[in-house]
Amino acid sequence: MIRKSVNVSFFTCLINLLFISIITLNLQAETLNLTLRNSVRSVHDWEKVEWNPNEVAVVICDMWDSHHSVTAVRRVNEFAPRLNEVIKSLRGSGVTIIHSPSDCMPSYKDHDARERALAVPVASDLPKEISSWCHRIPEEEKASYPIDQSDGGEDEDEFENNQWAERLKAEGRNPGTPWLRQTPVLEVSDKDFVASEGDVVWNILRHKKIKHVILTGVHTNMCVLGRPFGLRQMVRSGMDTVLLRDGTDVMYNPKKWPYVSHFTGLDLVIRHIEENVCSTITSDQIIGGQPFRFTHDKRPHLVIVSSSGRVLDWKGFSGHFFDADFRVDYVESDTGKGMNDIRYADCLLLADDIKAGRVNELVQAHVAAAKPVIGTGKASIVAKHDVFGVDEVSNEKGAQKIKWIQGKAKHPLTLGFKNNEWSVEGVSDNLVTDEGVVPLFHGKEDSNEFAELLAWSFARTDGGRSCATVLSFPESSNDSDFQRFLFNAVRWATGELISKQLPLDPDLRRSNEGWVVRGNFHTSRSLGPKHWDLRTLIRVPDPLPNIKRSFKWESIPGSVIYINGAQLKESKPGHWLIPSKLLKSGDLNLVVVRVSKPDPFKSPPTIFSTKGSFELDTKHWQERHSDDAIDPNFPIPPQFGAPTDLIQEWPQRK
Repeated sequence: MIRKSVNVSFFTCLINLLFISIITLNLQAETLNLTLRNSVRSVHDWEKVEWNPNEVAVVICDMWDSHHSVTAVRRVNEFAPRLNEVIKSLRGSGVTIIHSPSDCMPSYKDHDARERALAVPVASDLPKEISSWCHRIPEEEKASYPIDQSDGGEDEDEFENNQWAERLKAEGRNPGTPWLRQTPVLEVSDKDFVASEGDVVWNILRHKKIKHVILTGVHTNMCVLGRPFGLRQMVRSGMDTVLLRDGTDVMYNPKKWPYVSHFTGLDLVIRHIEENVCSTITSDQIIGGQPFRFTHDKRPHLVIVSSSGRVLDWKGFSGHFFDADFRVDYVESDTGKGMNDIRYADCLLLADDIKAGRVNELVQAHVAAAKPVIGTGKASIVAKHDVFGVDEVSNEKGAQKIKWIQGKAKHPLTLGFKNNEWSVEGVSDNLVTDEGVVPLFHGKEDSNEFAELLAWSFARTDGGRSCATVLSFPESSNDSDFQRFLFNAVRWATGELISKQLPLDPDLRRSNEGWVVRGNFHTSRSLGPKHWDLRTLIRVPDPLPNIKRSFKWESIPGSVIYINGAQLKESKPGHWLIPSKLLKSGDLNLVVVRVSKPDPFKSPPTIFSTKGSFELDTKHWQERHSDDAIDPNFPIPPQFGAPTDLIQEWPQRK
């Protein structure tokens, strides 16, 4: 009797366990429905995918417990709690979680998750160089790297940086590399792995039969891209890879080119990744709510709606006048590409006639929400009476020379213009205007005695702000008054402060302050007696044999050449000896040259040895004009601070 009861109880428990297991497996087999975002010519594109969670892994990059930049620590602490919720949700769905805090493996030597990672069998298909940093992939070859991160990207002031360094010392940490473990905010479960070696991470991916990898952590422009387990390495090794773009940060100092806010710097790097490396996703697709946004990111979202052929022109204009203070996205008015960004815009700039019907619907929804709109050119103004207060244009205002004449209205949009008022007499308006239109500027051609309405603001019936000019882009993009009007317009429309001075061209400013990609040098003053310095980085992927080498550059005899900070000895004109142990294999080698000839690339720079020669590519160089003493070193380790367009590969012959 007792035996029968035990048997019944046993089978009942077994059935319950099987039932629970089936439910758990079904829960874990739930499909991950994600929307991947890419960028093509700076315009976003979206793709819906369905992934099996059991075939997905999350790699968490360098979410350390401390950092040498106090502002970096603050931002990590801000988004880490939400990232932990994302990880918990994915873990519960059956996704593999790999914690990868580089340089911290000694702290985990006895941790179960570390032992679990090291116990995984070695994969039979370890990719070549899986244990090395990856500084560039072929897709990035033709791309220009979007920010200057060569100073390390610390964006706090010097006083705060020193104060933070003293605190780190007091805690017994090295102020340069203070990280010891992963931040405790991120939980490590009994199913997770801890590994920061590229080969160990790859072993885990292969052992778990992973097809898709989600990268998250910091910092996007350095470790997340370049580590042995980073985005580039995963993509190069054939893994389907995405970046969690609201689960990351960037090391970027707004005092460096392109002189934009820290958060715009992050956006620019993400756009570079979406165009040249891999797709991105956001946390709301996994745990709902809204995508994460840093508390101090107060930038209004400006969306420019323009024809597909003019998007890149607008991108250049935005880099000069908008990017410093705004989050800027682009929509193609003729194809509709990127139109989802209109849903989240704080302000629209309509630059061309909208031919895609769905774009028009989204614009109307934006207007109905009483959000601001700016217009340029005839095409964006005609038939939009409710938006701009005008009905028709009798003639096109294009590339002709027009004098801007300011009206009597004291309006924020007129800030920075000369105070040359116009008189109502003699004015022949070319627009039929609504009573809510406030004329701001009239345009007058030298050959015409009449002045016609050129720019205005409009009090919309819905309460939203609008302003416009009949001048078109890019025909008038070099007109200083046109530039000033649009600079004022986006700030007035969004309630931002309008500065009295227009920003300096970021490329011109960069030329005056530091290193510039060769061929893109701009200057506003005579070079005079300044020196001309050049630099490049050579990556040697394979072991270097211990043989004699020489650096040959016969078009620059008498110049000063450094490799990895050591000055080379010129053996004969145009030939320098390279000590056998000076070049580093598997790493970046810095070449800095102070040239003495005006045409240094008349003959190509070449490294010769008894094993062959390596001709340096002339496109992967930066230049600088300076009166200062030559600096033969890179500000920080090049693997962290080097842009992709400064690096060239040295293919070794077997």
